[in-house]
Amino acid sequence: MKKTIITVAAIAATIVQAVAQNISYGQYMEQVLTNNIALTAQRLNIDIAAARTKASKAHNDPTLAITYSNSEDWDKELGYAIEGELSRTFTFGVRKGGIRVAQSEQTETAALLEEYLRNFRADATIAYLAHIKANMRLAIKAENENNLQRVAHNDSIRYTRGDIAKSDWLESRLAAVLGHNNRLAAEADVKSSAIELGYYLGNLQNAENIKGTGTLDINEPAAPMDSYIERALANRADLQAALCRVDVAEAIRKFNAAQRRTDLNVKIAAEYNRGARIDGEREPSVTVVKAGVAVPLKFSNLNKGARTTDKLLVQQAQQEAEDARLLVHSQVMQAYNEYLYATMQTTAFTPQMVQDINNTVNSKRRAYEAGDIPFLDYISAEQRKNDMNDAYVDALFNKALKWVELQRATGCGMFFSTQPIAE
Repeated sequence: MKKTIITVAAIAATIVQAVAQNISYGQYMEQVLTNNIALTAQRLNIDIAAARTKASKAHNDPTLAITYSNSEDWDKELGYAIEGELSRTFTFGVRKGGIRVAQSEQTETAALLEEYLRNFRADATIAYLAHIKANMRLAIKAENENNLQRVAHNDSIRYTRGDIAKSDWLESRLAAVLGHNNRLAAEADVKSSAIELGYYLGNLQNAENIKGTGTLDINEPAAPMDSYIERALANRADLQAALCRVDVAEAIRKFNAAQRRTDLNVKIAAEYNRGARIDGEREPSVTVVKAGVAVPLKFSNLNKGARTTDKLLVQQAQQEAEDARLLVHSQVMQAYNEYLYATMQTTAFTPQMVQDINNTVNSKRRAYEAGDIPFLDYISAEQRKNDMNDAYVDALFNKALKWVELQRATGCGMFFSTQPIAE
């Protein structure tokens, strides 16, 4: 009996968990940064770049050659020769230049990962905010449906008693049906936004039941614009990546210059010659030792095209870095102004305004049920209330969205320890 009770309790707990998976913004971001598959794949770029740097430190391999020669007439025993040769090409500055290129590219890879994280955190935060917005919209549509269903139910009773015309009852019933459909559409939006959160969390199992517990209330005061620009120039990873590309271009230029230097090929060889057999007597065998160097004549260096290309690539990278700096400056200014105006839009909706519209709708409903006003007057007031609530939610979401874009523009990480969303 006890075992049965425990089993039932476990099943009940599983069902409750399947109904809703409440998650705060902090918990959400912590799991996203840990479990997201795309982010995990991007982090592998760091290991790949480190491996390439390690590979660039390898030295040139020597070459071992063994040659055997003999007369085509084996019966005459004219002798044979065996030669072994060991050679290696020495380059001057090429290995060092390759290491410098790989290290510069590794630094750029780290900056690019940080840039990916900057946008990834912002996108994940926007997805969470969109989910909160969808839940707020659902609450509005559910309240509207309940009001219209109650009026339609009362109208059915009033029509049965003969207090209202059939047309009034049909209108209220149609309004209730439309309110029901609007609520269903809002529910679909909530499910879709929850599934998107599941993607960022790296697990779609039961994702449609995820429920964010945050709000859209973001009350960060706007600091002076210059402070945001200063932070962006110091923190933006894409700007750091652009500067890294200058280092990479310069490292490649030096590497190519090293490759144009004269190489030196050193070889050591030993040859053993077996004496031929003449009139039954074998001649003495001879061992020959050889050593030498080979120097390629690089007449191709007379062509200045490769050097000119390398210099132009460095200049191009420098210009792109300067453009990246200007772009960062521009994006911060735009995001800052958009956040200011979004904040102003939210201040247009006051708690008193919300209370007044609610009181107006309630009085209109009572007046309609009392037969003092037509149904059109009541439903118009109900629609205006919905429109205002939707506009208020849109304003809150837009302000939160612009806050995220301002953080994105300034290069802030939005780590899970940060609480931009009220819990």
